[in-house]
Amino acid sequence: MSEKGYFPNLNGLRAIGAFIVLVSHFYFFRMLMGYQETQWFPVPGKVGVALFFALSGFLITSLLFRELEKTHTIRLKDFYIRRMLRIWPLYYIILLLGFFVMNRIGIFKVPVLSDKMYQDLSWWNILNIILIIPNFTHYYVPYTDQRWSIIDEEMFYLIQPALLRIFRNKYVLVICFCLIVFSSEIFRSVIHVLRFDKHISPEVIRAVASQLEYLGCIAIGCIFSTLYYKREAITKKWLFSKWTQAGVVVIIIAFCAICYFVIHDELYFNLRWYSLLFGVVVLNAALNPRTIYRLENRMLVFLGKISYGIYMYHMFCLGIAFVIARTLFHNFWVEYLAYAILGIGLTVLVSWASYRYVEAFFLRLKPHGGGKKELPTQSGTAAKATA
Repeated sequence: MSEKGYFPNLNGLRAIGAFIVLVSHFYFFRMLMGYQETQWFPVPGKVGVALFFALSGFLITSLLFRELEKTHTIRLKDFYIRRMLRIWPLYYIILLLGFFVMNRIGIFKVPVLSDKMYQDLSWWNILNIILIIPNFTHYYVPYTDQRWSIIDEEMFYLIQPALLRIFRNKYVLVICFCLIVFSSEIFRSVIHVLRFDKHISPEVIRAVASQLEYLGCIAIGCIFSTLYYKREAITKKWLFSKWTQAGVVVIIIAFCAICYFVIHDELYFNLRWYSLLFGVVVLNAALNPRTIYRLENRMLVFLGKISYGIYMYHMFCLGIAFVIARTLFHNFWVEYLAYAILGIGLTVLVSWASYRYVEAFFLRLKPHGGGKKELPTQSGTAAKATA
């Protein structure tokens, strides 16, 4: 990591994660619009999100350790302000687009679901989405499917900086993060032992356990950062090995291939396994001078820099591309190809414009770890932008 806080290769990983989600939603969106679709892409979108989670946990923990080294504390107020300025603008923009634009215009309405969204509207559901809290009521806003991961990250980062500020011992921190990793199993066990499962709906239990699993994915990234920055020798000895680096990529590919071609269950392997493997990738990409993950080229850096926009806007852009392609072309293959090309092109264009004219404005307001304002330079912003 440079003095400015820039980690090499992480923009490339962000770009890869964003495009996994984008491409996996090609057929998902067409299914929402009532088409019979075959899942042709062997990597599910949630695998891309697992990469984002591991990267986010590693990156933010590393930056907080750096702040601790420089200032001997973590300014929680500044941290939360930085999170708000980075995450909230696009979150509320997609909510506005979902509520007042896409689901209001006939050609963009998702069959059944758009009308159901307005029918099920209540004060509780409004508060639920505005306050960025877990959606246990399963209230669905078409075009904003991606909100779920933002909600999980915001939940996690309410407590994570406080843990680093309070507990300076590496073993205590690792134990705390491990408890979060296994919090889903702990929750289910407590519910069962206390016999609460006889009074709580199984759907609610599954929903809470699922949310806790996602928090565990982020905590895995935090563990890798903690072990490295607390000088754990095994980190470099074993995890920096070229065999380890190549091996985790092979395992990730094998997991996806087994799920797609053999088991036919895209999420047969728990996402925490993917986050564990991606944690090794992120650690090596960012900090290993002999990494085999060389992702510092101009295109990947550019796409990584706008990856948050790609993640947040892609469903809207796919909706527009879908309508245009369906209107102009009647051959299935030509229509699908046009839909894919337009979807990618629009997503990148909108994300670039958003980064330059919307996100950059808020990034300039972010307080630095030392209390000063920071400008969104390519290096600084690239490191500090969250997944």
